[in-house]
Amino acid sequence: MYKINHKAVMLVFVFQLAVGAMWYASTPSSFLGRFALEDLSKQLSIGMVLLFVLSTFVYLFFTAWLLVRIKGMSGFGRFLLVIAIWLFIVLPNYAFVSLHLSFSGFDTFYLLSYGAINCAIAAIILPLWRSSRSIFNN
Repeated sequence: MYKINHKAVMLVFVFQLAVGAMWYASTPSSFLGRFALEDLSKQLSIGMVLLFVLSTFVYLFFTAWLLVRIKGMSGFGRFLLVIAIWLFIVLPNYAFVSLHLSFSGFDTFYLLSYGAINCAIAAIILPLWRSSRSIFNN
């Protein structure tokens, strides 16, 4: 039985954090009322940064755990599964944002784009880089 490939999870996690930093740095000024990198030390609280990092890791680890538990699917099928999970999470969020918040289409797209990029990174690396089997199982 395959186990979670922790190297792949950590690689994807590092990529997702790098993309998150670039995503935040490119925040439109309409969201923040200022440029994203202006007075950065005063704007970001350590609690919000930790919450962001923790939520990204938990979602990624859950995805890796789910991929290990599914049997009988090819790498491409696992890729499609990760994409489908993201779509079923994003479509209700898009509907909620469109109905309850007065954001433009571009602003809504920007809000949901980070999840799309994270999903693409995880869908490419996790299904294809599976953990190797060990002959020394307990």
